[in-house]
Amino acid sequence: MASLTSAFSPPVQSIPPVPGLPLVGNLLQFRRDRLGLQESAARVGPVARLQLAHIPLYVISDGDIAHEVLVEQAASFKKSVGLQFLRPLLGDGLLTSDGETHKRHRKLLAPAFAPKRLAAYSEVMVDETRRQLAGWHNGGRIDLSHEMMEMTLAIAGRTMFGADVRRDAAAVSEGLELGMRAHVASLRWPLFLDYSWPLPRHLQMRRAVKMLDEVVFRLIAEGRKRGTDKGDVLSILLLARDDEDGTGLTDQQVRDEAMTLLLAGHETTANALTWAWYELARNPGVLARLVRELEPLGNRVLTVDDLPTLPWNLAVIEEAMRLHPPAYATGREAIVPVTVGGHHLPAGSIVLINIRGIHRRADYFPAPEAFMPERMLADAKKARPRTHYLPFGAGPRVCIGSHFALLEAQLALATMARQVRLRLVSPEVEPEPLVTLRPLGGMPAIVELR
Repeated sequence: MASLTSAFSPPVQSIPPVPGLPLVGNLLQFRRDRLGLQESAARVGPVARLQLAHIPLYVISDGDIAHEVLVEQAASFKKSVGLQFLRPLLGDGLLTSDGETHKRHRKLLAPAFAPKRLAAYSEVMVDETRRQLAGWHNGGRIDLSHEMMEMTLAIAGRTMFGADVRRDAAAVSEGLELGMRAHVASLRWPLFLDYSWPLPRHLQMRRAVKMLDEVVFRLIAEGRKRGTDKGDVLSILLLARDDEDGTGLTDQQVRDEAMTLLLAGHETTANALTWAWYELARNPGVLARLVRELEPLGNRVLTVDDLPTLPWNLAVIEEAMRLHPPAYATGREAIVPVTVGGHHLPAGSIVLINIRGIHRRADYFPAPEAFMPERMLADAKKARPRTHYLPFGAGPRVCIGSHFALLEAQLALATMARQVRLRLVSPEVEPEPLVTLRPLGGMPAIVELR
């Protein structure tokens, strides 16, 4: 057994605390209602201190101070200690790695997200969206969250692995769900117990890894056997060579990156689309404007060249990611003493960038709870500091797949809006903070075909 805070210093007293209980501080609320606790921290001030039993956690709900951490002083931080709970699932991939490993793998992956590759992926994105819609019928009841997960997984399979993984959808979805819930269960405890301990959450994580490894290693073996570039991300990983020593990635290294991309490349986009439709269903005027924007395209299949003519479509997606950011928070650990927001933090301090809280500040976004895509049109974005909107993070660890995700979301939403309307079964859906921000219990909806 090892404490997560064996090297941590006492709480920084200059940072105002979020009121809590004796001894345990804010731990019980952290376990019950993390989003509510993040909201409480934002109300306390731009930087607020949580106490999770003996662990001080500094929550940043200010865009400029977040910029200090993520960009200006990025070299003074590493990924936060909480991510070690995801290592069995993601290994040493981009999300969890640091230092030279992160730099090397990001460089090797960069060609996979070059503009020429993205244009080629766009046809798959539209094709799989149309394929998903073909399975819907007028008046049918669906779980929109499940449908979007299945669709984006199919897109990820073809663009990232060059394979049709719809037959693996159930195993991949269950594996990712188990892994994320095991991760959250581990985060709720202020002590780290090694995964050799047969705790229920550890056994759950092992099961998740086994299910996903069976799929991913099979795809890697098939890719090694082909030995050619099929235009997918896996081909790039398998054929990549380091400029300095000419070495490639081992199967385990490829697996770690593939698993990271599988989670980040389909989970987040599925959630973004689900929340976008949630808001469209609640805001018929916004949907009507989207439909009018799409009318000049007629009935032909959408292409990537159409996207510059669809600014409202993009604005809907970006406003949905403001209100419901799939990556709702990100953590960092100081590796050296550092000053942030005027506060002196010792090495080992853990900070949490409250992305959802930053996105919902009234001084950044008037009427912050309202869904107003006009905030995301070009002129409005130019007038607003970039530090106020962080759906993909910022700095050297900004999401490498951000352009991929936005391209996929735009093509999918526009393709869907031309063919269907969705009526929510429940007008209110609660968010659930796992690794990403999901709708609690899914999102039941009634399909109305156009």
